Amino acid sequence: MTDTVRLVALSAGLSTPSSTRMLTDQLSRAAATALGRDGAEVDVTTVELREYAHAITDALLTRFPDERLSMVIESVRAADAVIAVTPVFNVGPSGLFKTFFDAVDVEVWRNKPVLLGATAGTARHSLAIDYAIRPLFGYLKAEVVPTVVFAASADFGADTGGQADEQPLAARVRRAATELATMLSAGIGSSAITAETSEGAADGAPAEPVSTLDAEFSDFVPMGKLLGRD
Repeated sequence: MTDTVRLVALSAGLSTPSSTRMLTDQLSRAAATALGRDGAEVDVTTVELREYAHAITDALLTRFPDERLSMVIESVRAADAVIAVTPVFNVGPSGLFKTFFDAVDVEVWRNKPVLLGATAGTARHSLAIDYAIRPLFGYLKAEVVPTVVFAASADFGADTGGQADEQPLAARVRRAATELATMLSAGIGSSAITAETSEGAADGAPAEPVSTLDAEFSDFVPMGKLLGRD
């Protein structure tokens, strides 16, 4: 692996600073380190979703993201992998986290390697990743890294009640990062799609265009075509 690997890290923390951002940064650093062992250069872009909260809501209502949010969506589309971290509220991801994924075209996530992380006050919420968050990415047809990382307050050094996980947070982060690097090295994700496209071209079959529109807009006709312009 010698090309630049583009990672986008999405943090859905609601405060500044936040434990969600702390976990996001740990996962980003570990992923960059794991990928660097294969000789790849790594470009990490971290996005605080709270800074786009109004734009995300507007995009959900109008189905048209503004310029700033469009840049975030395009960076996700172009990314080789995504790190997505959310706080857990009421046994599920934060509303901000879910709303962002509701506002983005589902095709953006198809075959995209995703490393999942979540934070909460106590370890009692740790199963939320498996029964409330992982299924979302299964529906989006993303390639979820097998190891997901949950971090309670105790995992960040506030273990006053003996609630920290028996396996240190740093070890879980490294394992998940290593698995992400292995997936990318194996060609899972964007490179796999490219390979399939290349094979189709080699067989002489024209590549089928991939629609990036929601089903609601599948019959959309550009204004230039309506006006008779090419």
